[in-house]
Amino acid sequence: MTIELRSVTEKNFVEWRKAVRQGFGIHVHPEDITRLRNDRAELDRLVAAIDTGSERIVGTGGADSYSLTVPGGAVIPMAGVAYMTTSVTHRRQGAFSRMMKQIHDESRELGDIVSGLWASQSHLYSRFDYGLAVNSYDWEIDPSFGSFSHSPISDDDESGAHVYFVDADEAAAMLPGIYEQMREQTAGSVDRTPGRWRYQLFDAERVRDGASALFFAICEEDGEQTGYVAYRMRRKGDTDMGVLEVVEQVSVTDTAHATMWRFLMNFDLVGKITATNRPADDPLWWMLSDPRRLDRTSHDALWVRLLDIPKALEARTYNADGQLKIGLVSDHQPAVAGTYVLEIDDSQASVKKTTDKPDVIMTPADLSAIYMGGATPGPLVEAGRIDTVSTGSLAKLHGMFSTDSAPWCAHYF
Repeated sequence: MTIELRSVTEKNFVEWRKAVRQGFGIHVHPEDITRLRNDRAELDRLVAAIDTGSERIVGTGGADSYSLTVPGGAVIPMAGVAYMTTSVTHRRQGAFSRMMKQIHDESRELGDIVSGLWASQSHLYSRFDYGLAVNSYDWEIDPSFGSFSHSPISDDDESGAHVYFVDADEAAAMLPGIYEQMREQTAGSVDRTPGRWRYQLFDAERVRDGASALFFAICEEDGEQTGYVAYRMRRKGDTDMGVLEVVEQVSVTDTAHATMWRFLMNFDLVGKITATNRPADDPLWWMLSDPRRLDRTSHDALWVRLLDIPKALEARTYNADGQLKIGLVSDHQPAVAGTYVLEIDDSQASVKKTTDKPDVIMTPADLSAIYMGGATPGPLVEAGRIDTVSTGSLAKLHGMFSTDSAPWCAHYF
């Protein structure tokens, strides 16, 4: 039995998509295959692993093209790795590793500087030099405990911030502009094309899991749209204390954030509010009168691999000037192993390789983890993942890579 990697074509796309969903234990609706093909999938970035004996697809993978915002506000091309499965009938035969290598090689050829993914298994991707770059939280709160003791909105606030409902067609026109403003100012965020927005807002009854259709509300300040929320209601009857499920809430300003969450805490007949994928440093916890009532569950979000290490390091800005020599060791990428001189002047970086002794030693996965500012070097040193060689190197590493806010990736892919 031989496994061969082949391109995905219009002819085998349906089989490929069915194989992807089968890998996650899901039957896929035929209309959703068409929707993925029309609004999201890039055929030339997909790969299929074929059992040459049966000519069946036994492994799947691919990437979507994204623009990623990095610390300092620069935007770099990113391969959004997704669709990764291997059939249980063909495990441990190298198909997964070969697909990952092909995806990474083709991404470099296309000019991607980094690749990113959301991991179904958190232990799986560090061996491919991915580091956990963005963490997020899932929330749950009884809104009767949602009063604020602090807020960025003062009693004499003159922004005129207010919230109003819009229908689905209005939301499709309004939400992308607000999201794009947030994306431009938030490290870890990625863009959404018009097709991705159609994919994101698709709301057929079969995708609601028994909840309501989406509701949408907009926050407006001084005539500018500065925030939105998309949510569903889950209620058994008119008198039931139901669940309000926040699907996505985005704010451009602190005022919009506070206004939107006051709005959400103010519903009648809601016994619980849930929200998924909230920023690690979201200020709501600090605003609540009884913050313990906000139940927060942390989970890994975006994993990142630096495909072009010098370009990636030079793309972002830094919080401290100086020079640091970073030694990288990698069994998976021998070509990137070596020592890199990171020279920071006025927050801007230049990078080159050197034969000098490094100040710190780590894997590319750990460099990827601290790259966005979501992980700080100290715990990685204490965990034995980063070795400090020269005196003061940890403080220098921390000072350079620290960021003023945590990264956040609102878009799941």
